[in-house]
Amino acid sequence: MQADFPYLALAQTAQFYLVGQSLDPEQGITGVETIVPVPRGRWVASASFVLSGEAARLQWEAFLARMEGRIGTTLVPARTRLRPRDRFGRALSGAPAGVPDRNGVIPPAFPPRVTVASAAVLRQRWLDVVYEDTTGILPGHSFSVGDRLHKVQAVQALGGVHRISFNPPLRAAVAAGAAVEIDRPVCRMRFTTETEGLFDQALSELPAVNVNFVEAI
Repeated sequence: MQADFPYLALAQTAQFYLVGQSLDPEQGITGVETIVPVPRGRWVASASFVLSGEAARLQWEAFLARMEGRIGTTLVPARTRLRPRDRFGRALSGAPAGVPDRNGVIPPAFPPRVTVASAAVLRQRWLDVVYEDTTGILPGHSFSVGDRLHKVQAVQALGGVHRISFNPPLRAAVAAGAAVEIDRPVCRMRFTTETEGLFDQALSELPAVNVNFVEAI
């Protein structure tokens, strides 16, 4: 089941990191360790939220019900403080398009700020992109294509396009013209355990919840 992420929950902390990018080091008779890379890295995330008000608490409870432990998946927002800017150098809002905020206001759906210039194949580690409405993407920025999250390693200008190298490799082929999401990158993930996101129902008036995710591949 695909569960909508509970955007009324107030994010306090968020960490995304890749695991499984290499085998456990093996030490030879000389003491030298051998690091063997493997193409199986996946995202892991940990986050904490505060549930302020009845609407937020009920939305979170419904989210847990729809996730069905480790069965369901959701698009977890990869919140970062430093993001690309629009063509005028203004900070991007990061608000999810089409999802009402706490005041019931629905943010507009903007045209793509970055689009893919040429098709890319499964496991490719770069994309040639066109900047439609941004001053540029920098190494260290995050983006998503579809429902997969990537971290930029390097950017190279190639005439009218920019080639961005990233990690992890593409989870699926990408067509020319596809949107590259820099406003609100997401990653399709599931709960790490069956008991993620639980909180004290009896005592806490402003419950804080901790939750751990792993990428659903």
